[in-house]
Amino acid sequence: MGIMYEAGLRISEALALKPRDVSLEDKRVEVLRGKGHRARIVYYRSDELSILLERWKERRPPGDYLFPVVKGAGKGGHLSPWAFRNTFRGYVEKAGLDPEVVTPHVLRHTCATELLRRGVNLRVIQEALGHRQISTTQIYTHVVNEDVRRAMRHPQTHSPFHHK
Repeated sequence: MGIMYEAGLRISEALALKPRDVSLEDKRVEVLRGKGHRARIVYYRSDELSILLERWKERRPPGDYLFPVVKGAGKGGHLSPWAFRNTFRGYVEKAGLDPEVVTPHVLRHTCATELLRRGVNLRVIQEALGHRQISTTQIYTHVVNEDVRRAMRHPQTHSPFHHK
């Protein structure tokens, strides 16, 4: 789940990862089977994610994929999107959140929104997310535009010149 948030991956992209696709030293993920079967390289920032992935690589069940099937038919393949969504839903419910609102795809949206809030160029975000069209990436700008609107309506709470 952390890799989906930090690298902005789709479920299918995360589940198709093989251990060799993730470089812990460079914090780099090579996404080989994105939507439209286009390869791309994305990066993540967190040292904590590197530590978790290193532990997972050492202890994960056998299989070709980073997140392999552990029981039942299809052994050796990757975890199914359905199984992943089910597990994710369980964690969301356990956290007391609404699983109809907090979905796996929300992790991707959050990644894109956070990049925009940090001032990352929209074209860079487009490349990181693997969008063909910039218009697809632009949907994330509404959240940042809302931040600007709030700041402009209440400038005293957002101004560096405001003194209490």
